[in-house]
Formats: sequence, structure tokens, C-alpha cells
Amino acid sequence: MSINYNLYDDVEGLERYLNVPKGALKNIPIYARVPAVDAIKRVREMEASTLFRPGLYYIVLADLRGNTAFNAKYGNAEGDVRVEWFQTAVIQSIGEISPENYVAFSKTIGDASLLIFSAFRDVFKWSQQLTRNLGSLLDEYPENLQTRGIDIEDGSLDERLADFDLKARRLVHLGEVSYKEQIDPLSLAVSQTFKIEKAFESDDLGCTQSVLDAIRPTLAELHIITQENAMVTIPGAREQSMTYYLIERKAAEANSRTEST
Repeated sequence: MSINYNLYDDVEGLERYLNVPKGALKNIPIYARVPAVDAIKRVREMEASTLFRPGLYYIVLADLRGNTAFNAKYGNAEGDVRVEWFQTAVIQSIGEISPENYVAFSKTIGDASLLIFSAFRDVFKWSQQLTRNLGSLLDEYPENLQTRGIDIEDGSLDERLADFDLKARRLVHLGEVSYKEQIDPLSLAVSQTFKIEKAFESDDLGCTQSVLDAIRPTLAELHIITQENAMVTIPGAREQSMTYYLIERKAAEANSRTEST
């Protein structure tokens, strides 16, 4: 079935309709914009049809790494492209996993995104899809540079791609959440998530002890292994607690074989 690309050419109108940051779609090639827009539309439709109820939720923070250094080297305008692509991938990934339960794209905060999930398996599927989408955007970046008329010196493209590479720390915490005017999530756990963000440097999905305790019975079913990360002090807690990475078993075994060769 042919695609009517004209529907996807009004970038500013699409951004307003989808309620994504201005500029989030303008630099994405049309062939990549189509699935992104369709996925984000599914997310917005799902949010509109779901009544948010205060309760216990998985709070996810995704943060683009290396943006300060990238801006310093290539300028703020090029850094904006990197952030816009990242934020689009975060929302697009929700629409591509067919969530089993409630999920909300809450808001963007600079080069970070806050999301609320009611089921952990959706969190894990989203994280894996985000990794795939970020990798595909890296493949599209050279064409985007050419389209925008940005000249790259001979031999420097590899360096620029390495700098642009969209790597995102992402962590999940657990806590009670309510909404202010159905827009901003209000929760001690949301604040706690932001406070401990810097303890996670890997691109694997990180989690707190409370999350691991809640999902432990499902680890084998989801083929997840855990890896200790670092002790953190969570605001409001009396003692430090361990944080972890949640890694798909196949990926962990592949990394192990690579390191041994």
C-alpha cells in the first residue's frame, strides 16, 4: 500500500497535534518520519482514552548522555537536533511496543524524558525498543547532514558519528504518583528518581532496590539477569541501598563472549 507522504509534510502542524517539542520532527527524513509520527499518534490516542488514577507506578527517566560536550564541539543548533531526535525516539518507542497496560509520556526536561508505566514488562520492552531506535537514527544522520547542506571534512565523518551517537541512561523507580491538573506527576518517588540519575552511566536499564524486589518473580520469564551498579542514598530513606542494571540474558551472554575473545 502506497503512503501519502503529503500527510507528513506539515511538520509544524504535526508537532502541534502530537504535542511534541517544536523542531522534534523537522530534521527527521520523511521515510523515518512516517513510522515515528504513526507511533506517536498511537501513544497520544492511548493517553486520551485512559483515565489516570493515582497509585503505585514505575517511574522512568531517560536522559541523553554527552549532550554538553556535543554542544560545545558542534554548537547549540546541532545539539538541538540531537535532543529533538532523542525525544522523538523516546515517544515513538512507546507506540511501537503495543503496551499491555497504562503508560504515559509525561514531559521533557531539557535532554531528559519522564514516563510513567503501570507494568514493568512494558518498561523493559520500551527500553529495548528505544535502544534499537536510537541506533537507527545514527544511521540516518549522515543523510540528514547532507540534506541540510552541512559539509563534513574528509575523514571526519566517523568522528562526528561517534560524537552524535545517541546513548541514553535510563532508570526505573517505584512509588506512589498523583497528577496535578492531569499534567504534572506529583510524587516523592519522581523527585527521588531525578536525584539518583547520575549514579547510572550504562545504557542498560537501571533500577532501584524497590523495583528489583517487585519484579524478581518475573526475571526468569523475561530472561533478565541483574548486575549490581552502585549504592545510592535515596532522599527520604534512612540507609543507602543498592541499584542494579537489568540486562537481557542474550545480550549479556553475547557481551561476555566478545570480552573473552
